[in-house]
Amino acid sequence: MASHMSDRLLWLCLGVSLFFAVRGIAADLYRVNELTEIKNDESDDKIISEGTEDALKLDTLLKLSNSTSYDLRSAALRIIGERSVKGDTRDLLLKDLASKHPERRNNALAAMFFLVSNRALSRTSVCSRLKDLPTYTALVDCLCNFLNEHLEKTSGTISPILPQTRPLGELKALRTLNILLQENTPAALEAGIVSRWLAKYPFPCATTNPSRRQDVVILMKTWWSDDAVMSSIFATLSSHPDGAKQLRKHGLMGSMMEENDHDDVSDENDDEDEESDVWMVDGEDTAGSSRVPGRRLRERDPEEQALRRRRREAMVLSDGRRPIGNDDIIQLPISD
Repeated sequence: MASHMSDRLLWLCLGVSLFFAVRGIAADLYRVNELTEIKNDESDDKIISEGTEDALKLDTLLKLSNSTSYDLRSAALRIIGERSVKGDTRDLLLKDLASKHPERRNNALAAMFFLVSNRALSRTSVCSRLKDLPTYTALVDCLCNFLNEHLEKTSGTISPILPQTRPLGELKALRTLNILLQENTPAALEAGIVSRWLAKYPFPCATTNPSRRQDVVILMKTWWSDDAVMSSIFATLSSHPDGAKQLRKHGLMGSMMEENDHDDVSDENDDEDEESDVWMVDGEDTAGSSRVPGRRLRERDPEEQALRRRRREAMVLSDGRRPIGNDDIIQLPISD
């Protein structure tokens, strides 16, 4: 009897010991988990205050912009970008951009292109502060200064829209303008993008004899791959009512009637082999075509006009096994 009581007491003590041991181990493990847990304080997630941003020196920001942390790089670039478009810094940037000193202009142009094209600044207020009249005026001044540098041949591409004397730095200015132009086209027109710059630009089609100056817009659409950036600028301007008006005013775009006649003439003059998209350098006596005035259609005989109209409305049916002849052309009957 005594042995049974001692066994029960032993098992009871063992069970109580195990219970407290399990509770103690669980508590210790929970404590270890709390001690080793890495917590993000709310203060670390807060955006740097403006006072802290202003206190950071430029050298420090440059070092942070080269950091391996994406967040640090983005924050540093954002602070640099916002400083560049505020107060005296912005005024100095625009002044250097319009400067005739090549080095100062090129540095300002590189900074301007960085501000409008960098992806880290796309969600900031940088671009919104660079779409006013002073910005477009400085950019147009920069492009006008490049006009005087069209002296040496820099490209071997033969094109009616791309000059072979384009300076090396002008392309970056065009890309900058192409990005900003869509933000505020009226301000760019007021700054003189057409009257001061494009009206004096040495397009090859405008400098040859005979001149095709009025066909610049049409050639930009046809030969857009030769100069994609300039073609995009012309597309933005020609799609804007005031932009199209200025292009016509300065002779870079024909009237709406002339544009329609241009398409009709290119379709109807099959016997003269005239195609508006053919460009020959120094080829006024060869296959190159010059501008055909719209009044040419009105000088034709009425019967000839009716015949050509019937040809446009004709339908050709052929199985492709033999050359197409007159028997394959179905035309509307001649009305008296």
